[in-house]
Amino acid sequence: MTNNFLNRDNLVVYFRRVLFMLLIPMAQCVYFLLNVTTKGAHDVTTFLDSLIPFNEWFIIPYVFWYLYIFGILLVLAYCNEKIYYKLLFSILIGMFVCFAIYYIYPTTVPRPEVVPDNLLKKAVLIIYGKDRPVNCFPSIHMLDTILLTMFTLKYGKGLLMRFSSVAMCILIYMSTWFTKQHSVLDAVASTVLGTILFLIFENQYVYGKLESILSSFVLRNKSVSYQEEA
Repeated sequence: MTNNFLNRDNLVVYFRRVLFMLLIPMAQCVYFLLNVTTKGAHDVTTFLDSLIPFNEWFIIPYVFWYLYIFGILLVLAYCNEKIYYKLLFSILIGMFVCFAIYYIYPTTVPRPEVVPDNLLKKAVLIIYGKDRPVNCFPSIHMLDTILLTMFTLKYGKGLLMRFSSVAMCILIYMSTWFTKQHSVLDAVASTVLGTILFLIFENQYVYGKLESILSSFVLRNKSVSYQEEA
């Protein structure tokens, strides 16, 4: 961390940017409300899902997703303001699109009986206990992951960064299947929605409008470490 970053004005700018991340847990309140009130959900599993066995080891990447998404957002808030806001607001808009779909067409993914005979299975049961098996289509887990992957493929520096992002994307997708949190169709819907949102937020007109709205709330930093690349 540079002395330039530790400058008081730079810290103020950074934390103002990071405050926008609070919109994600605020939006998540809508999900919890839907989760406890949804009735008559439709089973969206197919024969492909029956070919995927339950495996408790995949709870590790499933839970790691929370650190992965928020960690990358924190880094982007420092390194690249433009990509940070594109990713953050594509996630937020995507969440509300998902909520609308959940309300109109509630879905479910049947869960297996899990015997808590090891630590990982106990972790799975904790997730099961806090998240009813409804409102799965599209998957927000997969949506956020594919958005992050697409932005990394376009803006990431170096083959290793791009490869790691794709590998993590595949692992997180698999984690939702092997823990029986989501179905194959959930993945298809998430990928389609994520691609649409990526293309929308890559549009210069759309980002220009977003930037003009943000400019009323965010103090622009003029230091070299925060300058947009030409």
